[in-house]
Amino acid sequence: MASVGHIAVGLAAARAYRGAGPPPWTSMALWSALSLLPDADVVGFALGVQYGDPWGHRGATHSLTFSAAVGLAIGLVAPRFRLPAARTALTAILVLASHAALDSMTDGGLGCALLWPFDLTRYFAPWRPIPVAPIGLAFFTPDGGTVTLIELVLFSPACWFALRSRRRQATPSAAGGLLVLWLMAVWLISSGDRFREAIVGFVLREDTAYASGFSDNAFRTITRGTPDREVRRLLGAPVAESWFFSPEGQPFQPAMTRSATSLTDQCLTVTFEAGAVRTALDRDACRMRGVESGMSPADAERALGAPPESCWRYSWSPRNRHHRLRMLCFLNGRVESVVRQWN
Repeated sequence: MASVGHIAVGLAAARAYRGAGPPPWTSMALWSALSLLPDADVVGFALGVQYGDPWGHRGATHSLTFSAAVGLAIGLVAPRFRLPAARTALTAILVLASHAALDSMTDGGLGCALLWPFDLTRYFAPWRPIPVAPIGLAFFTPDGGTVTLIELVLFSPACWFALRSRRRQATPSAAGGLLVLWLMAVWLISSGDRFREAIVGFVLREDTAYASGFSDNAFRTITRGTPDREVRRLLGAPVAESWFFSPEGQPFQPAMTRSATSLTDQCLTVTFEAGAVRTALDRDACRMRGVESGMSPADAERALGAPPESCWRYSWSPRNRHHRLRMLCFLNGRVESVVRQWN
């Protein structure tokens, strides 16, 4: 997330905690900071902690255990500041837990380790309408700006609740109209409805081409866990594939969880287009292992072995414009994520 949603939750919590009138800015700042606290785990990247580690991003600090422990600690010290202990602790726990709940509703990255330390599984919510935000300096790009604008729309009701004035109450008709507009905006942002897709495509002047044999109806039937052989039967060959490997002698770790420094001097990523090797992350390292540009996937697999992780792309834009991205990513031969979004 771009953090706008987390800040909006903090603002709303400050208003709900106060109970009457807009809360002071100090209160809103403190509750918003608490809402952002689980993302303190990003400092681990600089310390060599990998994304997928227990203390990596969206790991331990995004768990319900962490939310409860920190929330109860805040409740214990609340009386020193003349604040109600129980209400403060409960509000803090809910604010912290909301962070993981919202992150699990994003459409990328890894899920959240909600049950740490008892279970290290990363969980996603069934509904994932929030686009994942770029990490680090990549956030200050058009993609980061787009995610920020989307979150402003999605969380505008929370901001309105936090900042509204009791002296200026909206009439029922005005409130109803605003609600309808907000629901329409949410539908445009998050729905996979075909009518909505057609509207967005018309506005963006889309330019989408698909792989031969691709069917959007068949694509909709593919879910997490579908074997790669079944995908090829339903959709045919993709227009492009990316294979991901781990350094030799090291246990496999998904590409999205590795630090940038680990992706050098190794034949770790190979991309195929039109049924042949197109690019490799380190061409010299790949050449030493017998992989050259123009090589077929079958020959590359004989040289490198089957990739533990791969992504197959079934759409592209011939004119390099907005298009409907249809992509599947696999882990150990089974679908790990289904990507349906505008690119």
